[in-house]
Amino acid sequence: MTAPSRGRGGFTLVEILAVLVILVILGATVAPSLKLLERDTKVLGAADTLRAKIAAARGEAMEQGRLYRLALSEDGRRVRVAPDDQAFGTVAQTTDEVAPLVVEDELPKGVTAKSEPADGSAPTTDADGWVRVATFQQDGTCREDAVVIRITQPGIYPVVIRIRGLTGAATIQAQKPGVR
Repeated sequence: MTAPSRGRGGFTLVEILAVLVILVILGATVAPSLKLLERDTKVLGAADTLRAKIAAARGEAMEQGRLYRLALSEDGRRVRVAPDDQAFGTVAQTTDEVAPLVVEDELPKGVTAKSEPADGSAPTTDADGWVRVATFQQDGTCREDAVVIRITQPGIYPVVIRIRGLTGAATIQAQKPGVR
């Protein structure tokens, strides 16, 4: 006698629905954390962009033996590096390795940066709408002493970049509530 054949093994509809419900619950609990992480990443990405521009301006000032300026747009959404002269805001970006470096970048959507001079004075804005943040000299130092750049996005703790005048070095620091 032969044993009765059993049907093909598989999952029941109830088992599949139970797994789907568990996945939806897990997704609902993890999604807000991932969204917050993404927003935090934008602020940190902007900080990295600014720090790279600081390094580029400082390096070009030393390599070319001329002053280089780092500036932010008045709305705080763009950053520009170019030689510090009268044509700062109007000279076109360069890709030629021989020409002086001129670069302009936009910060991630919703992220803004603002310069806060250490002496409490108002930042200087030129005729083209660029706010002077730092001027790097031929020896790599920064003309402005203790420059502070605050990078913000609504709902996220700000990140602060500090440029030390004596060395021209930049440090990034995440801010906590109540810290200036």
